[in-house]
Amino acid sequence: MDASVAVAEALEAGKLTPPPVAGGADFAAAALVVAIAALAVAASFVLVSFDARAGHGRLRRIIDLAPSLRGARLLLAFFAGLLAAAEMLRLPFFRGTMLPKSRHVMPCLAYPLVAHGIAEPGLLATVLLLLRASIGGARLPAAALAVPLACLPFLTAHVLILATPATVAAYPGQLAHAMDSVGHCAYPAYAATLLLALVVVYLPLLATACWDVAAVAINRRLRARAHALSVLVLVPLPVQVLALALTSVWDIQQYTSPTVGLVGFLAVAIAAEATLVILVMLPVHDSLVLVEQVPVVAAGQASPDFGR
Repeated sequence: MDASVAVAEALEAGKLTPPPVAGGADFAAAALVVAIAALAVAASFVLVSFDARAGHGRLRRIIDLAPSLRGARLLLAFFAGLLAAAEMLRLPFFRGTMLPKSRHVMPCLAYPLVAHGIAEPGLLATVLLLLRASIGGARLPAAALAVPLACLPFLTAHVLILATPATVAAYPGQLAHAMDSVGHCAYPAYAATLLLALVVVYLPLLATACWDVAAVAINRRLRARAHALSVLVLVPLPVQVLALALTSVWDIQQYTSPTVGLVGFLAVAIAAEATLVILVMLPVHDSLVLVEQVPVVAAGQASPDFGR
C-alpha cells in the first residue's frame, strides 16, 4: 500500500532535519498548555463537586445548572483539555524525547487532525449549543448528539487529505515544509484552509448566539458576560487563522515560526479559557452565592422554587 503524500514528506523530513530544540516560544506554549489543562480539570471538578453537594435539594433546582446542561459543560471542559493536549504534539519536549529521530516529525501531521479536526470544532459546537440552550433554542441532552456530527466534516477532511496516496497527482494543500531547520513544526497549507473554513462557519453562528443571549439577559451582569464572551471568542479566532496561515506560506527558515505559532495558540487559549470561566465557573459560583443568600425557610413553609 502506497504511503500518502503527507506521510511520505514527513518521513523524508525526519531524515533531513535534526531533533527539535526548545526555545522561549516553546516554553511559553507549554505554560499555556498547563494553564488550559488545569482550568479544564478545575471546571470538571467544580461541576462534579456541585452535583455531589446538590444531591436532590434546592441546589439541583438552581436555574441553568440542571443535569442536562452540566453534561454539556463537562463536554466543553473535555474539548478544551483536548485542545491543550493537541498542542503538546508540536512541542519539542514531546517529540524530541518520545519518538525516534526518523519519526519525530509525525506529530506535526497529527496536530492539525487532533486540534482542528476534533478539539476546536467540538469546543465551538459545544459553546454554540450552551448558548442556544440557555435561551431555549436547543433541548439538552438530546441536542448534544450534534457535537460529534459537527466535528465529523472537519475530521473527515483531515483524514482524507492525510490518507491521499502518493500516486495521486492532485494533492490539495501539499506540505511546503514539514519542519524548519531546527525541527519545529510548520503548519501545513491544507490545515490552514480547513481552519479558515471552520472559523467562517462558526463566527456568524457564535456572534448571533451571543447577541441573542445578551438581548434576553435578565440583568446587566449577564449581559456583560455575553458581550465579553463574544469579544473573547470571536476576536481571537481570526487572529489564530492568520497566524497559522502565515506559518504555512512563509519561508519558515527565515521567519520566526515558533513565535507566530505561539500567537495562534495564545489566541485560541484565550477563547478556550474564556468559555470555561464564563460558561462553567461563573454560573456555578452564582448559584452557590444565590443559595447562601436565600433566607432559611421557616419550619412548615415550602422552599422557594428557583426554576430549572
